[in-house]
Amino acid sequence: MNDITKIEKLKSNPWFDRLNEDQFDKIVSIASEVRWPVGEVIFREGDVDHCLYLLLKGRVALDINFPTRGRIRILTVNENEIFGWSAFLPVVRIRTAGAHTILDSEAIVFDAAALRELCEQDHELGYYVYERLTDVIAGRLSATRLQLLDMYAAGSEGDSS
Repeated sequence: MNDITKIEKLKSNPWFDRLNEDQFDKIVSIASEVRWPVGEVIFREGDVDHCLYLLLKGRVALDINFPTRGRIRILTVNENEIFGWSAFLPVVRIRTAGAHTILDSEAIVFDAAALRELCEQDHELGYYVYERLTDVIAGRLSATRLQLLDMYAAGSEGDSS
């Protein structure tokens, strides 16, 4: 993707609407584009990865391994949503879920270490990024909780306790 197209795609995304021009330019400088066909594994649970993704087109399934049931989808990421947040966090940096495409997909990829550095240099930008990612993380925790409740409820049907 050329820089003009990348800039247009990022400018039209609500994730970047509160950034000033300098902050936006810095974000663009660490962004690149990737495309995946349907069924592509983007990352696996437990992988160390260095990228944060903004899905532009398609759909991505996030799943976790449940020991007695195998891979369980916890969430489907849709257009204009972020995934891969664990790469951004200074301590975690391992994938808390796996991700694979369920449609042909296109995303903007951000180098997580470079984004952390930008946030260190510009605390206003850092606050904004952490605020946005906190919402993503809270949503993922809620989705995971609901999935676990469903699995345990289904597993206890007919249980006499």
